[in-house]
Amino acid sequence: MQKLQAGYTSYFNVKNSRTGSLFQGTFKSNLISNENYFNKILGYTNKNYQIHSIPKNKMDLVFASDHEYENNNFRIVSKEEGKRILDILGGNKNFKKHCDEIVSIIREERGKVSLLEEDILPDSALGAI
Repeated sequence: MQKLQAGYTSYFNVKNSRTGSLFQGTFKSNLISNENYFNKILGYTNKNYQIHSIPKNKMDLVFASDHEYENNNFRIVSKEEGKRILDILGGNKNFKKHCDEIVSIIREERGKVSLLEEDILPDSALGAI
């Protein structure tokens, strides 16, 4: 990822006659070393647009794969990966239920229980998952 970001930054800076950083902060990753973390990440990555407050006028920019899993119509996700995840979770309905539960858990951890409530998080909590 670091090499990809550095290459893109260099290209972008040359193309736009600019210098300096393009991305804020360094790329961070964690090894998925247990099933609980995998389950949380699966729900988070597929429905993170429901965790973050995205303005309605920007929702057309959301590019998520949860609908692919729920409809068995894979375009973003490879068909093999999608079918394997659905097999692990026991089908489309269980996938949706799992992801919705993870969204609820994460939102509750962040102090935003309902999708109808506004975020009331301190600035220091914004970087946490």
